[in-house]
Parts: sequence; C-alpha cells; structure tokens
Amino acid sequence: MGKVAIITDSVAAIPREIAEKYEITIVPFHAIVDGKDYPDMGVDMRWLYNRLKEKDKHLPTTSCPSEGEFLQAYSRLAQNLEAILYISMTSAFSKGYYAAVEAKEIAREKLPKTRIEIIDSYTVEAGEIPIVIAAAKAAKEDKDLDEIVELANKIITKMNNLQTFDTLFYRYKQGRIFKAKSWAEAESSASFKTILEVDASTGGITKPVARAKTKKQIMEKMVDLTKEKIGDKNLHGAIVHTNVPEQAEQLKKKLLSQCHCEELYIAEACAVTAIQTGEGFISFGFYGSD
Repeated sequence: MGKVAIITDSVAAIPREIAEKYEITIVPFHAIVDGKDYPDMGVDMRWLYNRLKEKDKHLPTTSCPSEGEFLQAYSRLAQNLEAILYISMTSAFSKGYYAAVEAKEIAREKLPKTRIEIIDSYTVEAGEIPIVIAAAKAAKEDKDLDEIVELANKIITKMNNLQTFDTLFYRYKQGRIFKAKSWAEAESSASFKTILEVDASTGGITKPVARAKTKKQIMEKMVDLTKEKIGDKNLHGAIVHTNVPEQAEQLKKKLLSQCHCEELYIAEACAVTAIQTGEGFISFGFYGSD
C-alpha cells in the first residue's frame, strides 16, 4: 500500500475484486427494512427486491454511516499510513459527506499525525467508480495526497452520470427526484422511460435529460449522449445496475462497439441503491481522456 489510503462509500458499488486489488476501503451505508438495520453489503438482494415490489407505506429506507463509523475507519488506516482521502457520493443525496467531515474534525485531536481530506464527488453509483479507481491507482503509485486530490477533482469536473429507471416511484418516495419531479408525477399517466443526470454539471442533484418509450430507445440515447459528450476521446466508465445484468451487458456491448473504451466496469448495486431506485435501474458514469 502507498502513503495515502482511499476510502469511499458502499453506494459506489466498487466490485470486490477491484477494491481488493487497489486496496480501497469501503464504508457501508445502511438499509432499514421493517425496522431492522442492515449494513449495505450484508443484505440478501433477492429478498430485498421481493420486499420492494410490495410498494407499501412501510417501504425500506436508508441511512448514512455515523461519525463514529468514519472515525473508526480513519483510526484503523492511520496506523500505517500518512494520509487518507475519502471520496463521497453527492452531498445532495445524503448526510454521509457531513458525517465524514465531522469525523475529520474529531480526528484532528485523536490522529494529529494523519492528514485527512474529503471530496464531494457530486455524483453517485457508477459516477463514483472511475473517480475512486483513478485515485486508488495514483495512491498505489505512491503519489502524495495533494496530487491525488488534484487528479480526483479534475475527473469530477469531467464526469457524466446518466441514469435510467424502470420506474421513478422509488426515487420520488425517497425524496431524491429534485428537478425531475414533474416527470415522476406524470409517469403514472404516460408510458415512458427516463434518463436523469447527477454529476458536477447538475450541482450534484437530479436533472432530467431525455425520455423515450422503451428501454431499448433509452439505451441508444445513452450511447448517443456519450459520443456527443466525449467525441473522439478515450472512454473511462462504469455501469451499475439493480438486477438487470443482461441490460448492463447490452449497454456495455454498444459502448465498446461505438466508443474508444479505455476501461469499462460493470457492477450490481448494493442494497441502498436498490431501495432508492427499485429493480431495472442503470447508472452509467463516464468521462473522456486524451
């Protein structure tokens, strides 16, 4: 391991083998189902998807890690490292970013020799993956904290995160719909699929981008938007899905055939994302490089 530890949240859905390869620490969010608290990565997903289909008034909810959980992670990593960088999902969606900041303030006294930096990625799920992996690769190359922070911030400004849903019901119920509220309200009376965007260009909130009649048309729009945004640059990206691996693979195949792909990961979302989106969700995060 290098001099800098990289931490992110479980919502980023970093594949386990990638987390192990690049020594990325994952702080879990929590799924609250029927009054019981489950760490994000410890939920039986088949059971959870069946529970979500009930769409009752007692829908599962989510919560962020506590200051204590962040402080525990900082303390453990500080035993062997000089610095820590936490890359957070958009602060507009969760209080997790602020809990990490509060834990950092506590750590100033408890861990005086360890420098801790926290970055708001302004994105979520697949948008986080390329940022975190790039930071972790730099850490493995023994880059210092300032260099890694600069790299991560540069990618954040270039990051695009397009999302499509089988339904906006769950986003709407969980209060994360923002500027797409009218589309969510119209969904019950009009048959269409949507593309939303969550990244630095939207200020880290949900913004409606496009809609179409079918998921196939939506996938084609996603690819068209990708080519429009990156042009001839090399694509760095990730796809996160909720129980639709075939659709994720179809999107990957389309992208590989039409873009210059440097790296393109696929991961299934953890429980917290499933609660926020339901089944059929696809998040595609990407940026272009020369």
